[in-house]
Amino acid sequence: MSEKFSDMLVVSDIDGTLLQAGYGIPKENIEAIDNFIEAGGLFTVATGRSVESVSKYVEWLKFSAPAILCNGGLIYDFKTRRILYERTLDSSVEGIVEEIMGSFDDIGVEVHKGGKICAVKMNEAVLQHTAVEHISFTLTDISNVGGDWNKILIADVPENIAKVKKFVEKRQKTESLYKRFDFVQTSATYYEIIPTGVNKGEGLKKLAEIMGIDMKKTVAIGDFDNDIPMLEVAGYAAAVADAAPNVRSRADVTVRSCLQGGVAELLESMNTLHDGYIQMRLDI
Repeated sequence: MSEKFSDMLVVSDIDGTLLQAGYGIPKENIEAIDNFIEAGGLFTVATGRSVESVSKYVEWLKFSAPAILCNGGLIYDFKTRRILYERTLDSSVEGIVEEIMGSFDDIGVEVHKGGKICAVKMNEAVLQHTAVEHISFTLTDISNVGGDWNKILIADVPENIAKVKKFVEKRQKTESLYKRFDFVQTSATYYEIIPTGVNKGEGLKKLAEIMGIDMKKTVAIGDFDNDIPMLEVAGYAAAVADAAPNVRSRADVTVRSCLQGGVAELLESMNTLHDGYIQMRLDI
C-alpha cells in the first residue's frame, strides 16, 4: 500500500453527500474511496446516524479511520468495535422530550443510546426512517428507556418540524432547562437534541486528536446545516453542488452533486491538494 496520503484525513457526511436515499452510493464514490485508501489515505464519515445504521456500509466502503456518529457525540472504531469517545445527554432532557411530545400530537420521537434505538412515540416518519436506514428499534415508554442517551431524534413532515423548531427557540429564551442542550435540524424531516457543544466540527477535532492528525491535513465534505461546523474547522472544505446555499458558502470548493459522484471528484483532486495547493483559512 502506498503511503502518499497517510497524513491526510477525509471525512464525508453520508446522507445527501456520500449517498442519496433510494439510490445508494454512486459507483464513482466507492471506486474513488478504494483508490484513496489504497494510496494510504484516511477516509471516514461524519453523520447523525447510529452505529447500527452505519455498520452496513462498512463492508462496502472499508473505512480506514474511526467514524464520527450521532452528529459528533460518538466516535466509533468499526474495526475493533470500540467506542473511542462519547458524549451523552443529561437525564434532565427527559423533561424536554415529554413537554415536546405533549405539545405536538403527530411527531415521532426516537431515543438513541449505545447504538440502539428506542421509539418512544411512533408515527409514519419514524417507520420510514428506520426502514430506509434498515435499523431495528424497540417500542417503549420513555420512562423505561434508562441508561445514557446519545441523542433524541424528532421525526415528522417538514411543516411540523418547523413548528417544533419554533417552539424550542421560544422556550430557549425563557426556560433555563432548554439552554442545557443543543438543538439541530439535520434534514427537512428530522430535528435532534444533542449534548451542548456536540457537533460534527468538534467530532472532527476530537478524531484528529485521537489519530494524531494535524487539522491542516483534514478535508471535509457535506451538504446540510449540521455539516457547517465540520466545514469551518477542516483544513479544506467541500460542498456538493446540491448542498444548501449557506453550506456552499462555507466551502472552499463546490464539487459535483451527490448522485453525480461529488465525493469522488473531491478524492480525485487529492493529488493537487496534497502537493501544496490547499488554501488554509484557519491559523490552526
